[in-house]
Amino acid sequence: MFTDRTLETVSFNSQLSTTKSQLPANVQTTEIVYSQNPVQTVETRTVETQTIAADMKKPEVNYERLAQFLNKVAPSILEALDESYGTNAFEDYEPKTDEDSLTSTQLLQAIHSNVESDSPMKVSDINWSIGGGTLAVSYGVLYHQTWCDHLSKVELYNQTKDDSFTDNPNKTLETNACVTTLAYHPTEPSIIAAGLFNGDVLVWNLKDDASVTPTTVCTHEDSVSQVYWKARVNDMPLLVSSSRDGYIFMSTTYIITRVHIRFKIAKEHNPIENSRPRSAGGTRERAVESGLCITTFDFSSRDPSVFVVGTLCGGIYKCSLDRIVPIEGDETLIDPVIDEYDRYEGSVTCIKCSPKRNLFVAAGTDKELRIYDLEEHACLRSISTENTIVGLTWIKENQDVLATYGVGSNIGLYNITDGRFVKNINFENTDRGNTSCLRVNSKKNIVALGDTKGNIEIWIIPRKLL
Repeated sequence: MFTDRTLETVSFNSQLSTTKSQLPANVQTTEIVYSQNPVQTVETRTVETQTIAADMKKPEVNYERLAQFLNKVAPSILEALDESYGTNAFEDYEPKTDEDSLTSTQLLQAIHSNVESDSPMKVSDINWSIGGGTLAVSYGVLYHQTWCDHLSKVELYNQTKDDSFTDNPNKTLETNACVTTLAYHPTEPSIIAAGLFNGDVLVWNLKDDASVTPTTVCTHEDSVSQVYWKARVNDMPLLVSSSRDGYIFMSTTYIITRVHIRFKIAKEHNPIENSRPRSAGGTRERAVESGLCITTFDFSSRDPSVFVVGTLCGGIYKCSLDRIVPIEGDETLIDPVIDEYDRYEGSVTCIKCSPKRNLFVAAGTDKELRIYDLEEHACLRSISTENTIVGLTWIKENQDVLATYGVGSNIGLYNITDGRFVKNINFENTDRGNTSCLRVNSKKNIVALGDTKGNIEIWIIPRKLL
């Protein structure tokens, strides 16, 4: 198929060109033409405005009465000016108006208690008078084995002209049992109420300086957990008191002191109630079916008839003053419960309703802070805390900021709108024990707190917390 074959050679000449063709070319842009068009408004108007001249009347002055007034006040004013002339009261005064004073806290004063007792005493509660010029401090023993027979007292500290407080109390009110809670009257700065560990609810009227004898408003079967003045329209406020005996009393204190109405949470019965020992007061037997031990309550700012109750076994109940369901045929004993919220696994230690929102905040022994809407059963937000919280207090100038305190010396502040921890302020003190109470002065930017060592601290809080 394939064979070898040889062919003749074929060749061709190269045609490489060494010269290149060139062609000149010119490029010119198009000539730019400019034009101008004058602009002028077509029409103009002139408007003149003239005010009407008013006749000025010469004021009538009674110079004789003016002279009489000046002759009356001039001597006192001149005397005061003469006394203040040459004073050195303001030589060392330096107003603090820098930026740090608006964003940081400052310890104004520390008061060390001189309570004499066989057992260690703690500051059980603190309360400011309605005008903010008097601080009431109560004391109680740290632990009670059975009944309470300790002698305790309520000390009143007045604010001085230089905005500090006296190191020693201006007045002392003695009690025959440990004081558990205090509440100043909402309109009368001379009236203060206290609840005792033995179940007594007392009221002092301090208008008469010579008399410091209290009036016993009512007596519970167990220790009083909270007292609260409930305002009424066109009438004197009622004193509301709760106790671990499972009852809430509303009492009148005007002219005649008596229990106006009694509330008992009968919706759920704690099964261990029957097996519990005698009353902590040691004087009365516990009721056969006393209901749940009430640890805390607070009234709604939106609806004055609605209040929320927390119990020792973790129940949170929505209650109403308008509910009229008698228990056991007794017209004076009412079950106020109208709804129930998600329960705590531990005890409820404190409940505070928001001063401007339809919310309330609850704290429990399971180290959980919860934010509830009053109309919803489940909590809106839950915040885990490092230590157990025993008390809550609203910061008045920032009504969405809540101060928490309890086991440990730290004070935690939270913004309830987003659950965020407020970090830019603190109340650190290495000498403080467990914080037992904290109250904000509603008239001034100061806070008073007490600890389990019986010490009192007064702090200046910043005007801007956020």
